[in-house]
Amino acid sequence: MNLKITLLVMLFITNIFASNFNASKLTPAEIKTLKQIKMQGKKHGLSYSLMAIAIKESSIGKYLVNVDSKDYGLYQANIKTVLSRQKARNTSWNRNKYAMRLISDFQFATKNAIAELTYWKKIHKNDWKKVWGSYNGGWKYNSKRARNYSRDIATIIKRLKRVKV
Repeated sequence: MNLKITLLVMLFITNIFASNFNASKLTPAEIKTLKQIKMQGKKHGLSYSLMAIAIKESSIGKYLVNVDSKDYGLYQANIKTVLSRQKARNTSWNRNKYAMRLISDFQFATKNAIAELTYWKKIHKNDWKKVWGSYNGGWKYNSKRARNYSRDIATIIKRLKRVKV
């Protein structure tokens, strides 16, 4: 019971952080992480989307595990999606192995987020509202939750561009 309460509080804090995100108050460590993300996403045209997702999903690495949704890492990748992309069987061993990689391996987590965004970008023909909605809701990109998520990502991107991270 305490674990569920803790997770709910963490999710609540993450959502508050994203909606009240102030790019001018980033710590040096957060700026460094965002610059790494920006560099990795540049050749795919995904820099700002990746940075905003890292802010929204994990508060730039503060919350790397969501046990309830089974999402892990800087970008909170869903473990079933990652297993499918890696062509790995859905076993306890593989779930743990890939969850740990998403948490501890920046390159691996970023490549997965890029693959996910690239997939939805192709499906939605570069309609970013739908791309971001699908990153959060899959094929339910038009749900209220996914639309709100997409709006949050757009807002975070605007704030990031103002301070030129």
